[in-house]
Amino acid sequence: MPQLNPEPWLTILSVTWLVLIVILQPKIASLKFMNSPTHPDQKTTKPWPWPQT
Repeated sequence: MPQLNPEPWLTILSVTWLVLIVILQPKIASLKFMNSPTHPDQKTTKPWPWPQT
């Protein structure tokens, strides 16, 4: 049964994880946000005018 032979799939899996961890992860981690996230308390918001019923 060829699907039980781990030889080609283990190599493909190992190379894929190696590429993701070594090459792509530093590139993704170096990306910067265009707008820095702010805490909701820091934004100036007007209170919502709920009707008092």
